[in-house]
Amino acid sequence: MNSNQLAEPELAQVQPSFYIAHIPIYGRLILAPMDGLSDPSFRWITRRLGSAYSVSEFINTLDYSVQKHYQINRLRFRQAERPFGFQLLDNDASRMADVAAGMEADFHPDFFDINMGCSTHHVLSRGAGAGLLRSPEQVGACFRAVKAAVSVPVTGKMRLGIDENSLNYREVAEKAVENGCAAMALHSRTAKMSYSGEVRLEPIAELKRLLPVPVIGNGDVITTEKAQAMLDQTGCDAVMIGRVSKINPWIFSWRNREDVSPTEVWQLSSYQSAEMVRTYPQESAIFAFRKFIKAYLEPYGIEHLSLRHLLTIREENEFRVACEALFQSLGVDTQAPNPWFDESTLLGSS
Repeated sequence: MNSNQLAEPELAQVQPSFYIAHIPIYGRLILAPMDGLSDPSFRWITRRLGSAYSVSEFINTLDYSVQKHYQINRLRFRQAERPFGFQLLDNDASRMADVAAGMEADFHPDFFDINMGCSTHHVLSRGAGAGLLRSPEQVGACFRAVKAAVSVPVTGKMRLGIDENSLNYREVAEKAVENGCAAMALHSRTAKMSYSGEVRLEPIAELKRLLPVPVIGNGDVITTEKAQAMLDQTGCDAVMIGRVSKINPWIFSWRNREDVSPTEVWQLSSYQSAEMVRTYPQESAIFAFRKFIKAYLEPYGIEHLSLRHLLTIREENEFRVACEALFQSLGVDTQAPNPWFDESTLLGSS
């Protein structure tokens, strides 16, 4: 079987939703690459729930180029996650290309993605992430260099521009595609907006009309209804879902959070915490998992002191016991079989 296809035999009978170059993509909902969230465990969970492909947290190629064991968890992925891509963050085309070539040789991803959307100050100030939007020519140089250095497709994720006075998304997208970009995701806000204000759908529709490659919409998709509306109103090929996935990873199965039972939340969270303990040092795993369990519990109005106690535990067994007790208080049978630990189930909801 082609390594770019999901492992489920029934998918062989399903037409791809679209292609990224030669790679067939099955599904219309995709987990957005997010620093601190799109780690290997969470990506795998969302893939099992239906996310169409996986993209890593950003790889800062400036750091990676001088430290080959750079943040090893960002470089891990499962074969069953394919199609899988590494997201690259830099403003130096040559360095980005050199790192991409080395990563392809060492890890064999299916594609690379260039980050043109990160709007944090320390990234913008060095001209990386959304800072690249200031220079469409540099965007073109980055795509041209990386495309020449690797044998797999190169995609991009961008914003509308730096601010309202520089809405140059069309020029940037055209320059990227001219230089080898195989798909473009647009977070339809400016860098200055960060995550505030309303997302505009028309720019996504405009890029879909303009570009000869797949266009993926992104921004404020917090329900299945909003995902469908973005698809319908823009004609985009797929929708990337970001921060709400921390509260509702089931959205990739086209389910809103109110449709998910406490038992399902327990089953997923207990599996995820075990996976993170397997791949992180114990205390680091529990610390990293706190943001997820806090989000999963948010709809239940857990009493403040109980939640605070849970989120300050450092030892794995104590943390597990406290989680069990909390979910038992919600009426969950925490001793019942958990289908998440059978990895032949729940696959390929896309």
